[in-house]
Amino acid sequence: MSIEVDIPKELEFKIKANKELNALVKRRIERQISTDIKNDVFISMICDDLLKDSELEEKDIDQIDHKIKRGIAEKLRVLTTREILSLLSIHEPDF
Repeated sequence: MSIEVDIPKELEFKIKANKELNALVKRRIERQISTDIKNDVFISMICDDLLKDSELEEKDIDQIDHKIKRGIAEKLRVLTTREILSLLSIHEPDF
């Protein structure tokens, strides 16, 4: 059993606009995260190549590699959290 309720057109338009805006912001966040991941992987690959040809010991290379990858993961975690919180706080419907 469903109940139909008429709401003012202005409110209906606001709700639709908010949903569309949230979808656009979500896609933008996903694109930004994807770009960041690609850039960080590229930097990581460059570092791997540089470290491979260095005179450092394997233990030191592994430690540097681990720090780089930990930094990338932390940056993405912070970015994702910040963007999600931004999305939730800025684009909630105004009822």
